[in-house]
Amino acid sequence: MNMSTKHSFLPTTTISRGVQRQQYSQKWRASTIQCLLLSTVLFTLLLWTTLSLFSLQYGNEDDIASSASLPVENHNIPTPKATIAYAVSLTSCGHAKNGNDSGGHSSDSSFHEGAAVLKHSIHLASIRNYHQSKSVFDYEMIAFVHPAAESCSDIFRSLGYTIQIRDTPFNVTDIKMKFLRENVVKSGCCGEKEYLKLYAYALLEYPIVVHLDLDSLVLKPLDDLFLAMLGTNDNNDDDIASSGDQGGGNATDGAKFSTEVSEARSRIPVMFDNPLPVKSIDAYFTRDYNMINPGHKHVGVQGGFLVVKPSMEAFHEYVDIVLEGRFIKGAGWDGQYGGFFGAQQIQGICLYFYDARHPGTGVELNRCYYNNMADDPRQTSSGMCRDGHDECQDCRDTPIEEVKSVHFTLCSKPWKCPSWHPGSILCAKFHYEWFRIRKDLERSLALQNGVEYKSPNGKYKPEVFHGYCKRSGGGGYIPIGP
Repeated sequence: MNMSTKHSFLPTTTISRGVQRQQYSQKWRASTIQCLLLSTVLFTLLLWTTLSLFSLQYGNEDDIASSASLPVENHNIPTPKATIAYAVSLTSCGHAKNGNDSGGHSSDSSFHEGAAVLKHSIHLASIRNYHQSKSVFDYEMIAFVHPAAESCSDIFRSLGYTIQIRDTPFNVTDIKMKFLRENVVKSGCCGEKEYLKLYAYALLEYPIVVHLDLDSLVLKPLDDLFLAMLGTNDNNDDDIASSGDQGGGNATDGAKFSTEVSEARSRIPVMFDNPLPVKSIDAYFTRDYNMINPGHKHVGVQGGFLVVKPSMEAFHEYVDIVLEGRFIKGAGWDGQYGGFFGAQQIQGICLYFYDARHPGTGVELNRCYYNNMADDPRQTSSGMCRDGHDECQDCRDTPIEEVKSVHFTLCSKPWKCPSWHPGSILCAKFHYEWFRIRKDLERSLALQNGVEYKSPNGKYKPEVFHGYCKRSGGGGYIPIGP
């Protein structure tokens, strides 16, 4: 029998088993391929998700800012502790005729640039950007608009500010004393119109109001200020209250605060390390030592940064002080609180209110961290500390990471595309931050409008101005698009 004949007589069961093994092998291969494809899809999806989360958390600086502007799910976002009003004042629609006006706020033709970026900086430092800011406070934007500036207030409305048309809270002709009556209208940055800022005290629907100039910028959440201001001392015993906060720093021996409030108080940098009030904090401010000679006893409040508890009682008291008009030429309110620029307006009257009338209720914050202006702490001619101390802190040495808010006074306005003195390193950092936040604003606007963000092509110091300056000076500035 040949081999072919032999093979033809294989048992039927043997042939069936071979076919089964072949079919099983084919099914196994098909199943394996399906599993591999499914695994590949799942792995790709997992990788994409991981990279997306990584990008959101650890992306480059610009990406981090942009992601803050995107809508986020409300997972793990706490309920806001309160809504803080951030207010600005608009006194006129163009450059003021007053030669003392330094611009950059309500009378600057580019105030809309400041209004837009200031609002966005507040947004990024609020609970609406919780995943990055960790703030627990919401915000609303208010603009006090003088009737003379109503025609140019639409820009604020379009930016999301609530417009409140407000006239000066008193009639100048009703001021009793001649000197103040005749001079308040022509002194300071904005004359009597600067008193629009007093309406911050009248916003009773908010627990706290922060009034800022439009050439300001918020870099970090101000939560510690708010928590300490809203925190209450549970022990009203005068003896215990007066014994608290003694011995320097922000100790609260004898005072009863929640852990959250106590920790917030401990983190607030107060000027000269003075203690915080134990009972009530009614206001925070910084002082402007650039406006006085070393050793000047009473130093004016810097008018571009004021945090207050609203109070109609305080509002009416301010108005009464002005109407009494007890401002002595060259000496100030009650003959003591003046002698510097703006003494007849907010800078002087707030000093008088919190130092003379209500001592211990207002807190002078360390100006190196709040309302930082990158100012020289020493007088140029004598080398003496402007604050009258033997040693003085140089705010220009403050790490930018520790600065809470900025005020572009000595540093030129960002929209002027300035150059700097070689020693003004901090000014360059301030401008970098302003343009970084402006860039994030424009990216978020592009996203909301469903259009592609186009990077600016300005060539002047792009490492600072992010491409928004074509050359030095205001003429080189590229405005925020529609």
